[in-house]
Amino acid sequence: MTPLAAIEPRLRARIVEAADAERQRLERNLHDGAQQRLVSLGLMLSLLAAQLEPGSEPAQLLADARAELASSVSELRDLARGLHPAMLSTCGLVAAVQSVADRAGIPARVTSDVRRRAPAAVEVAAYYVVCESVTNVAKYADASSVSIDLALDGRGLVVEVADDGVGGADASAGSGLCGLTARVEALGGRLEVVSPAGRGTTVRASIPCAPSAMV
Repeated sequence: MTPLAAIEPRLRARIVEAADAERQRLERNLHDGAQQRLVSLGLMLSLLAAQLEPGSEPAQLLADARAELASSVSELRDLARGLHPAMLSTCGLVAAVQSVADRAGIPARVTSDVRRRAPAAVEVAAYYVVCESVTNVAKYADASSVSIDLALDGRGLVVEVADDGVGGADASAGSGLCGLTARVEALGGRLEVVSPAGRGTTVRASIPCAPSAMV
């Protein structure tokens, strides 16, 4: 398979946009299809539970089934969010990033001066930069906090994720950051990782976006 980085830049951008559109379609199908059916099943089980004697064996079995169903719905939502975050489409980049921060598992602060919507491909790339970076912080950095900054400069959207952890991250060692680099570069941008040992890690992505493309 030809590496994405080896493909002509404009074609790379179109490939990324097509992949994002397909992920969005799959997310919508999961939300409107399987997820809604599981939620409806949960409501039916709740009605059935009300007809059983509390503490009885059937009631306990039904309670276990409802717990498993709730876990399945949660996993399906996580899967759908990983394909394409619905909040990104409906509420915008800042709200979607704040949602990531709220689920980070460590104190996470979001600052932003972004007041307009960027093109969809730019927002998706920025969102995944934040997701992958925050996930890496939670897993490997042994950090006490992480900061996420979104800004617009004269060239486009700048995303910076910085932690106070152990540092020493190698951007070339894992598929996650390599994939992000290819995605950002496909849009004409640049992703940098600065991670001196013992001094935390900063991931910075600069993604071009003409002012006329902001809405």
